[in-house]
Amino acid sequence: MIRLRPLISILGIAALVISPRPAAADDQPTPEQIEFFEAKIRPVLARHCYECHAADAKKIEGGLTLDTREAVQKGGENGAIIKTGEPAASRLISALKWEELEMPPAGKLPPAVVADFERWIEMGAPDPRTAGSESAKKPTVIDFAKAREHWSYRPLVSPPLPAVKDAAWLRSPLDSFVLARLEASGLGPSSPADKGTLLKRLWFDLVGLPPMFDDLRAFEDETSPDALERQADRLLASPRYGERWGRHWLDVARYADTKDGVLMYGDDRIRPYAYTYRDYVIRALNEDLPLDQFIADQLAADQQVPKDQPWRLAAMGYLTLGRMFDSNLPDVYDDRIDTVTRGMMGLTVACARCHDHKYDAVSQADYYALYGVFASSEEPLELPLTASPEETPGYADFEAKAGPIRKKLAEHIDSQYAALLETARQRIGDYLARIATQKPDPLETAVFYLSLSPDDLRPQIVHRWRKYLAKRGTSTDPVFGPWSELISIDADGEDAFAAKAAEVVSRWQSVASGLEGGQLNPQVKEMLSKTSLRSKEQVARAYGDLFKQTYETSKTAGTDSGGLSDAQRQLLEVVTGNDNPISFPRNHAYLYMARVERDTFHSLQGQLDKLAVATPGAPPRAMTLVDQDKPHDPRIFVRGNPNQQGENVSRRFLQLFGGSNDRPFEHGGGRLDLARAITSSANPLTPRVLANRIWMHHWGEPLVSSPADFGTRSTPPANPELLDWLAVELREGGGEWRMASGADGNPHSPLATHHSPEWSLKRLHRRVVSSATWQQSSADRAEARKIDPDNRLLWRANRRRLDLEAMRDGMLAMAGRLNATMYGRPVNVAGDPASARRTIYGLVDRQDVPGMYRAFDFASPDQTAERRPNTTTPQQALFAMNSPFVAQQARGVAEATIGIPLAADKIRAIYRRVLLREPTAEELTSSEAFVYAASIEVPTGLTQPLWPLEQLAQVLLLTNEAMFVD
Repeated sequence: MIRLRPLISILGIAALVISPRPAAADDQPTPEQIEFFEAKIRPVLARHCYECHAADAKKIEGGLTLDTREAVQKGGENGAIIKTGEPAASRLISALKWEELEMPPAGKLPPAVVADFERWIEMGAPDPRTAGSESAKKPTVIDFAKAREHWSYRPLVSPPLPAVKDAAWLRSPLDSFVLARLEASGLGPSSPADKGTLLKRLWFDLVGLPPMFDDLRAFEDETSPDALERQADRLLASPRYGERWGRHWLDVARYADTKDGVLMYGDDRIRPYAYTYRDYVIRALNEDLPLDQFIADQLAADQQVPKDQPWRLAAMGYLTLGRMFDSNLPDVYDDRIDTVTRGMMGLTVACARCHDHKYDAVSQADYYALYGVFASSEEPLELPLTASPEETPGYADFEAKAGPIRKKLAEHIDSQYAALLETARQRIGDYLARIATQKPDPLETAVFYLSLSPDDLRPQIVHRWRKYLAKRGTSTDPVFGPWSELISIDADGEDAFAAKAAEVVSRWQSVASGLEGGQLNPQVKEMLSKTSLRSKEQVARAYGDLFKQTYETSKTAGTDSGGLSDAQRQLLEVVTGNDNPISFPRNHAYLYMARVERDTFHSLQGQLDKLAVATPGAPPRAMTLVDQDKPHDPRIFVRGNPNQQGENVSRRFLQLFGGSNDRPFEHGGGRLDLARAITSSANPLTPRVLANRIWMHHWGEPLVSSPADFGTRSTPPANPELLDWLAVELREGGGEWRMASGADGNPHSPLATHHSPEWSLKRLHRRVVSSATWQQSSADRAEARKIDPDNRLLWRANRRRLDLEAMRDGMLAMAGRLNATMYGRPVNVAGDPASARRTIYGLVDRQDVPGMYRAFDFASPDQTAERRPNTTTPQQALFAMNSPFVAQQARGVAEATIGIPLAADKIRAIYRRVLLREPTAEELTSSEAFVYAASIEVPTGLTQPLWPLEQLAQVLLLTNEAMFVD
């Protein structure tokens, strides 16, 4: 009887399926539930509901308020709006779907938003708000000095090495921190793991692949005391290293190859150049690009990357590859704020979107300071190349097809841009009349507006006119001084208005003519004297006619406006000047197009994208951002509602780490300043967060249990001195260390000596794996488990199941089928059993994550992943038993024994290839019996049946010994 325990034996027929426990109305929400509410629910309520359903609304519709937990549970005049745990039976959901009521009345919410509300109700509608929490009250003052006393916000200094009793055990400085804690608890470390276990652990840790049996034999024969370190050097020099650790970072970057647009199918949903970000991450890690530069690239590569390294421009996919949120830019910026602050700093800044953070020292002003940074950037219409086009095979054929489309798109943009600008100048009177006679409409601040008619006024221009007039409509303005007074007239009827207007005009006629403040532009003065003003609309039309007449005169006078008077030039500045409310950048033209013209724009753009997806000759491009011509001046959104803007804030860093309005960002929109602030010595979070993640992937468990939240709700590290030592090592570097040159990617290349730079990830890897702590056995010790059942003191190594990538790639390697091709477009590794590319190159579909990925705990690409779940489910067992992919690898393992004459030797070869060892006598006997029994039972019902040796290979591939790392 074979004594091996296949994976299916521990999974069984059923498994424990964990789902969120619905919360009772009086339950306190969990941190995860609060985070979901703050990110997904509260902003929608604030933006779309509070105007009519909040305690301080001018009129509360239906007796329903939604600004507190108690109010939501109570409902309105027609009763409860939610049924806890049952979204289908909740009136709120039917209203959002426009089935019963139509809420919000301004427009139906996207299906993804409604799905968030359904999930929220399934959770039990967790809600941290209490009575009065949303009302307009005096804001609390954050005590930043006191906040900085929190363990993760304290300055980062290298802790002194503690004294230990068993100094002979130490192999690395980090061992001192571990051993000191163990000895203080009455424990000691475990014995070292055997060489075979260590080598397998090392390979999977650093390159995500198993060693071969010959590698193991060679390692066991080495007698050098630094044999493991030498092996680590070779692996760190291998290109396989970047593929392994690149995937870890892609989880943080919420990487996906597709968009999330509604009704997008086939090639339409694929981002043709998303893969360049993945390739950048792999290459940057292989080259050991210092992590401070790695971070700066991802936020501001366009502002710092040398021209001879265009491949680094692709780093900005970190920002641009998130969800599109149906073109709702506030949500896009929120996603970027969350991805940057949680991913790089372990701080949940996005929770301050609607109010000051309830737990951490992050103000709403902090949030909108960062909002201004990202709102100051945009994606260019033409993405930059990351390599010379001539380096791409088939480029000429691609360009022959793409060139005409690109030319047609440019011509369409140019013609629309000119027409839209000209129309906006000709219709100044219509814009001014709208402002004079109508209150602001929420659509004026909408990010995405689609006009059915080319004749419609553009709400973006209306909004800019309002802001422009509010700024210039003062009593000292030579052009708009009379405007503010005339538009403010409160009169009942035209005669009454005319009488009051005459008084205003008469007073302004006595003002001196001139172009300075406190004077009146002579052209405006003449216009007022000749015009009968009987309504606000007539005031607007009179001004509009004056601006239009001046503009037409300027076209006759010539481009230099030499034929205009000074007074006319002052008026023309309002129409064509640098700060006028009409103009907009050429690359924004599509935002102003009417439906037919915008459809043409998107159709041409879509043709280029689909051609790039379908044509191998499309050269790689970087999904970058560029700063807008004029940086965004952020204002706080009251309750997170972009239609209710509060005080101004400057683009700056978090106040917790020295950011203030007195120290605004200076470079453009501020992305480069932000990157430098994130890795500044004044910010202790980033090195701690990155060191914690690195430890997590080496150890299986992080030192801080919430890798993306180092705030006040986090559990302090079990060994804070160890975390700080790792963080200082990462940030400061220094010293010399050996590392293989690896120019040819050969793990057995000769060794070379390098000076370690600051922020070297490879250096920290070497520090960890060379430690006695990491080299411990994973064997259980009952006496230690009794004292420390969760192994927080690190008294042994953690046994770990392979993640999806290591499992699949490992099987390919064992079968000798692994395709080592690097970089390039994504492939369908989940749907094509014959695909032998590494899993990192598999297409990640944000809207339809493959079942294999979901079954083996793949990270959600919708938001930055704190860490992957670790589940045990029936689907995993079913995949192991029935997957064509696994069958393919079993065949590959068996085929490697072709040419070996004896059955026993074939079995030994399979054991060596899969389990890296010889079978025991009992296993050999049982395996021979198994193969014999299988050979007399002809498989039926299978398209491609597995033959006896292949069945044995499949059994071994699915054993715990193959699927786990000790």
